[in-house]
Amino acid sequence: DLMNMLNHSMNLDYRSKFGIRDVNITLFESGHVLGGSTVIVEAEGKRIFYTGDINTRGSKVLRPADLDVGEIDLLIIESTYSQAEQVPRDQSEKELVKHALEVVERKGILFIPAFSVERAQEIACVLKAYDFPYKIAMDGMALKANQIMLKHPKFLRDPEVFKRSIEEVQSITSWDRRKRVIKEPGVIISPAGMLVGGSGVFYLQELSKNELNSIALVSYQGEGTPGRLLLDKRQVTFGGNTIKCLAEINRFEFSGHNSRKELFEILDKVKGNPSVLTVHGDNIACTKFAEEINEKYGFKAHAPDATEVTTV
Repeated sequence: DLMNMLNHSMNLDYRSKFGIRDVNITLFESGHVLGGSTVIVEAEGKRIFYTGDINTRGSKVLRPADLDVGEIDLLIIESTYSQAEQVPRDQSEKELVKHALEVVERKGILFIPAFSVERAQEIACVLKAYDFPYKIAMDGMALKANQIMLKHPKFLRDPEVFKRSIEEVQSITSWDRRKRVIKEPGVIISPAGMLVGGSGVFYLQELSKNELNSIALVSYQGEGTPGRLLLDKRQVTFGGNTIKCLAEINRFEFSGHNSRKELFEILDKVKGNPSVLTVHGDNIACTKFAEEINEKYGFKAHAPDATEVTTV
């Protein structure tokens, strides 16, 4: 199935219009993940703007979302954090680096479970940007993602800084090295972000046994995942057994989504008088966001039901 998909796919550049019969599609940079896009769909004189997951502030790795999309007739906007403000990114960065220094200087290991694509690399770039002086190691699928990202520098905010940061990180590619790195103070970055698999499971099991160590959660932890169990109950499950985590546990906000303020900033820049659909959030967030949009901007907005058909 994967090969069939690849054989029937084609690469599109940002801001390059692509026609499918009477419909034109244009992709714009989303700032959310490498190669991520928002979409403008044009047909019969109407224009639809779908944000998907969007980040207008960017990150150490990615540029901010491109909002120069012109006038639109329908806006479909994510609502993930429409009812919450996130910790400012520079504050999260400084707090993470400060914590990393504290852990390593007490002879502990800071384990950072992170998504393989973009989040793992961003954490490495943050540590390097603040001149973190100690060892940083990376493991798992993130290493393959590094190579893919290095091959596509046009998607990166600063390709040279990214290349330098990644090259200075130690790559863990064998079980022998994996077993040795957990005996040396430093920082280990490894997927999976929610600890559902990958080499991160090994690091969790080993490093949770020592109170000098720390686990920094920098990714969203879904309900029912090992990461959520660790965050809520300080528990680690493996081999059919559940043990208490002795290592310190901290959460740092590094979301790839816009916060409430930034979502409203998108609406401030909207051109035209579009209808608005609020999606990708829980029911309360989508509904409340739609009500606020209607009240503040006068746009006809609502949270659509599944299978609902909208006419522009």
